[in-house]
Amino acid sequence: MTVRRATVVAAICMTVLAVALRLGTPGAGAAPVACDGMPTPDGRIFPEPLTSLTYLTFAEFECGIALVEEAFPDLLEVTTIGTSFGGHPVYDVVMTAESIGGDKPELLVMSSIHGDEIGAREGAARIIEEMADPDLLGGEDWVQRVLDEFRIHFTFPNPDGWVNGEILTSDGASVMYTRENDPEDPLDPTEPFGQDLNRNFPVKGYFAYQDPDYFQPEGDAMAALFEAHDDWHLGTDNHGQANDEYLAAGLQIVGEFDYQKSEDLARFADGISAGMGEYVSTQLFAQLEQEAGEYAGAYHWGTLYDILGYSASGSGIDYYNTPGVINGSGFATELTVGKQAGTNQFTHNPVLNQIWVDSIRAINYTMFQQAIDPQEHVFETGGDVAYLFDPERIRHDDANGVGNDIGDPGQFGQAPYDVSRMTFFEDLDDHADRPVTAVRIGEVVGGAVDLDRFDTLVLANDAMPEAVDDEAAWWGLLADWVAGGGNLLLTDAALQVLPNLVDGIVADDIQVTEAYVGSVEAFTDREHPLNTGLRGVASQTFDTVPIGYAFGGSNNSAPNWEVDQAAWEAAGGYTAGTHSGGFTIHGELTVGDGRIGILGALLPDPTEEFYHPFGLQNYAVTYTGYTLLQNHLQWDNPSQIAAPAPGGEDDEQPAPVADEGSGLPATGGGLAAVGSVVALAAARRRRR
Repeated sequence: MTVRRATVVAAICMTVLAVALRLGTPGAGAAPVACDGMPTPDGRIFPEPLTSLTYLTFAEFECGIALVEEAFPDLLEVTTIGTSFGGHPVYDVVMTAESIGGDKPELLVMSSIHGDEIGAREGAARIIEEMADPDLLGGEDWVQRVLDEFRIHFTFPNPDGWVNGEILTSDGASVMYTRENDPEDPLDPTEPFGQDLNRNFPVKGYFAYQDPDYFQPEGDAMAALFEAHDDWHLGTDNHGQANDEYLAAGLQIVGEFDYQKSEDLARFADGISAGMGEYVSTQLFAQLEQEAGEYAGAYHWGTLYDILGYSASGSGIDYYNTPGVINGSGFATELTVGKQAGTNQFTHNPVLNQIWVDSIRAINYTMFQQAIDPQEHVFETGGDVAYLFDPERIRHDDANGVGNDIGDPGQFGQAPYDVSRMTFFEDLDDHADRPVTAVRIGEVVGGAVDLDRFDTLVLANDAMPEAVDDEAAWWGLLADWVAGGGNLLLTDAALQVLPNLVDGIVADDIQVTEAYVGSVEAFTDREHPLNTGLRGVASQTFDTVPIGYAFGGSNNSAPNWEVDQAAWEAAGGYTAGTHSGGFTIHGELTVGDGRIGILGALLPDPTEEFYHPFGLQNYAVTYTGYTLLQNHLQWDNPSQIAAPAPGGEDDEQPAPVADEGSGLPATGGGLAAVGSVVALAAARRRRR
């Protein structure tokens, strides 16, 4: 996007303080938590922020959560899953109706993994109490259903960064909350702080860190929690960001997500909008707007790149989402002004904290309510779709090994992998309203498969994945099929064959831009059929980390294939979206009775070029990528013929081809997936 964020509301911090003064300051005797026999102004164990004098201290949290557990022992169990670098317990507060036995799926609420992002833990403490207490929210039918059917893990991964905001120096000042975990001596200003715990997980894909001592006990504890359960469902990872003109932002995580999982998370993202309207105080919101100017809204969402303009390697919620390892469906959020310089226990802003807490309510209550109301998502193809099958797979033990000479600087070992972008179509077939059929180039050229059986043929990244004796015959066959009414979609590097199919396009008109992620940076007309259904802050179409691509500055490596816009439009093409200025990455061109579509950033091969000690994923298509693909497939071939009867000679799907003697299943599952889990566990044992 040319402009990723709108103008920041620069005066918000001063504004909320002024609003707080108008609303009144809590009395001098108001305690932050009902401990030591001290009542709170509103009668809660964890009082509402508007009645609190300070942010919750870690000790107050420990005391308060113990009181909730004591009051509701059949719903709450306070557990510790490890000890932080600084020696503090890492808590996992588990909520479920113990009276309902048996196996239950798990839900995750991960709060303030960055210690200076206060709002998430402030909100989680209050949610725990009110879901347990029938006089607050615990009597609601939906709350009881959630606790009957699920186990909720409220985790607090960074006690060190929390406690750092409570330590008094000799002159009575306080150290500030810190993003990282503890230094050796938090009172020594020369002692550097610890590690960013949200880059501390062994995620499949590009891993940006090569320090053998990088992993920390907090990250190990969280990873072990994830690995200890095999039925994770929805999850949230709640953060704070700098100023934004929205009160909260949703970040859809990206990985090897099939359509069902991608849409589960998109539904969650959309649902938070309604939750913000229900839980966030309109009075506080209105007063903020009176002082700071009109907000664009309470909430917006997109991918991490869409919203914040960057990506991350090794994050906790990415690991939670990792296919074949944890298999959760996790979403991240950011609270506005949730990351402030110079913040500690005593800089409490009651209005801002109340907005954070109410936002956390909206986010997590939306998740819980959707967990008990699952929906099936069906990918509507709009016609009969085929894709050109590529038998090549990318493996850790093939002829080129791991594909680079980096070695293993992190001493993490190498997890096995066996991946192919073809897995995307196999997964899509499971969730489509019609079969998504693999065809082999030899079968088409040889006449065993007639393309007129299909409305659309997708050439994903490689327009000729297998050799044919007569290449010209292949191009001619495709051109004739399109002219007769077929819809040919070229993605990624397959755009390079446009000169073979379109008069007026030459090889020099095609370029690849290595970018931060795959994306359509600007859509020309969101009402056009190719852009219909775009949701959120739509831009990113595939992510880099899961499929091994490095990112950031000179490391940007995500391939975005484009065609010169002037040449494309001179040939009769329509530009639906661009990436670089003057180049079309997303569009269509009518040829005879048919159409050629291009989507130059969707489904590249996973790459072995960069450090990937924990393996690779097969694909990393975003929710926007799925939407644009679906739009490109909406086509009716006027020359379509009926498919052969079931059991006919060309009715069988081509089988994926494994390397001879590999002993691994051709689909890349089974043994390879088991091996990944074993290797990751072994790597963690070595780190300890």
